[in-house]
Amino acid sequence: MSFRRVTDIDSLHALIEATFLIESVTDLNQLTESIVKTAAELLGARYGALGMVSSDGVTLSRFVTYGVTTEQKDLMGDEPTGRGILGEIIQGGVRLRISDMSKHTGAAGFPPNHPVMSAFLGVPIRTSDGHIFGAIYLCDRVDGSLFSEEDEDLLDAFGLATRYVIDQAALRARSRDLVLSEERERLARDLHDSVVQRLFGIGLSLQVLRRSELNDKDLERITAALKEIDATMLEVRTTIFEIENDHLRSAALKIRIGELTNEVEQRLGVPVVLSISDGVEANMDVFTSDQLVSSLREILSNVVRHSHASQVFVTVSENKEFIVLEVKDDGVGFIAPSSVGHGLRNLATRARQCGGSFSASSTPEVGTVVTWTSKKVGK
Repeated sequence: MSFRRVTDIDSLHALIEATFLIESVTDLNQLTESIVKTAAELLGARYGALGMVSSDGVTLSRFVTYGVTTEQKDLMGDEPTGRGILGEIIQGGVRLRISDMSKHTGAAGFPPNHPVMSAFLGVPIRTSDGHIFGAIYLCDRVDGSLFSEEDEDLLDAFGLATRYVIDQAALRARSRDLVLSEERERLARDLHDSVVQRLFGIGLSLQVLRRSELNDKDLERITAALKEIDATMLEVRTTIFEIENDHLRSAALKIRIGELTNEVEQRLGVPVVLSISDGVEANMDVFTSDQLVSSLREILSNVVRHSHASQVFVTVSENKEFIVLEVKDDGVGFIAPSSVGHGLRNLATRARQCGGSFSASSTPEVGTVVTWTSKKVGK
């Protein structure tokens, strides 16, 4: 085992401290950032990255970096997908130490505006079942020296420790999801059994009052109250819809989308016409599939809450490079707001994390078209 070959006392202490540091992080997204930052600092590297393998086992679905600014990332464009040197590690499961990447036979080259990098060190990360979760990549030591064989052993040992931390974090996340799922189901039942039924009872009482001899002003107040109750019941039912659909994460994409659209139609009363192209799921990994379903849920919730649409059209298709989700409604539309709301920012962020984009266009009294895209696996 590589950690047994780390004999320098200071390196061993640094390795232990680094392991404790990342072990203290419980959120999986923050954990990936902590891993690459800690690895770079442990080895004194100027640049670092953690690549996470897609479900196809040969490409990268996420690429978390250290030492590269946001402006540099924007100038470089698309994130690496696992070609060249990066691919050798995740596909072959091998360690790799290179003094000059530009002279390596397997190098795929750098995109325009990429920071100059020369020395390279990379090791795979395996989960406890032997599956390659991803790889840690480091470039260029701050002091200008090359990575040594001991550095390679040290990073490999860190990768081994990282595997246990990732396994534990995933186990904690699954446990939390199970508890939260049970709590959500209870909350959904309580909302339906108490809040909705109570609002319905209040509405019936007000309907009876409307048939009494009241002056115009009181009738207006009762009518306004009934409208508020109807709107509140719709909000509560929409919330129940969002809660109850969280259990679909393990189902196939078509099933998840189908149940979402059926819920909108049957529970919330808005007819949905659904079209899903064959084969789209084969071009998506688990992360992208989750993001698409979450985005569709948010889009449909917005349609129900705000559009007053009589019909919605949901299409999931693909082109040469992207999976495309399009949602059209025939509702009241909107005028472009002066500032972007939290919901729209969420949709844009999810699309960007999947290498895609998000847009919404609308014509008042005609309807709205929302387009959300994600990059296909391996593209």
